[in-house]
Amino acid sequence: MGRIILCRGKETDRPLIVEGTGIRLYTAEELCYYIYNNIYLIGHEFINGRLVEFLRQTGEEELADRVRNLMEKKAGLAQIIVTILKTVDYYSVEEIEQIREILGTLGKQNICERLKSRGDSFLNNECYFSAVKCYESVIKEYQCKGLLAVDVTRLYHNLGTAYARMFMYSQAADYYDEAYKYGQHEESKKCAIAARILAKRDKAPVNVDVTEDEYVAGCELETLMDNARYSDEYRELERLEALKENDNLGNYNRAVNAKLYEWKNNYIKYSKIF
Repeated sequence: MGRIILCRGKETDRPLIVEGTGIRLYTAEELCYYIYNNIYLIGHEFINGRLVEFLRQTGEEELADRVRNLMEKKAGLAQIIVTILKTVDYYSVEEIEQIREILGTLGKQNICERLKSRGDSFLNNECYFSAVKCYESVIKEYQCKGLLAVDVTRLYHNLGTAYARMFMYSQAADYYDEAYKYGQHEESKKCAIAARILAKRDKAPVNVDVTEDEYVAGCELETLMDNARYSDEYRELERLEALKENDNLGNYNRAVNAKLYEWKNNYIKYSKIF
């Protein structure tokens, strides 16, 4: 169970919108929480005038001045981040030191390692196009220089996953194939087969002459699709449809608009390149 932390600052009505995730921060404590849990997404571009103004709006005037002075002195990213975390006092000294070590490690990584870590964080935050941009930059611009074979394998697999979650199954299959070529992991092979099945669905006649692996993957996909009707989202849509059937059109229209608004925001988050 997490500990209770008393927030000392004030909440601003003009949030700091974090580029790359669309996350809105309203307090200095939320800023620290974001930094601590998304450290691989933090780059020098994060330290800017908007951040300084945000700190002022949340009642951290002295900290805002210190960050501004550090920026003018061209201080390192680690020094500025640690200054923010220590001043707001949201995390313990031990936790802040862990962040300092991670930042130190990032400083020693080559460009491919940093971009892969950044892509992984985007993928975990469901910012799929941003993840693709990082991963493809490693492959196309830097040819994966300095990466271990296991990291190259995971990079291609994660790139396939980013495309698959945007329903771009043909591209996903190609990158899963690359991952399998490098790592020979059954997970990548199975994902490639599944992506190709989904890419061809409703676009080509069913091929009854399939390999055993394709047959197994197809059966697993069918099972997942059958089970989808028991998911919370599917049941929510069923409840929405029931409103229409019961002539409760006012609530139905409001629910539809809310759902469309949610889907629209998710699409923007998934597909925007920052």
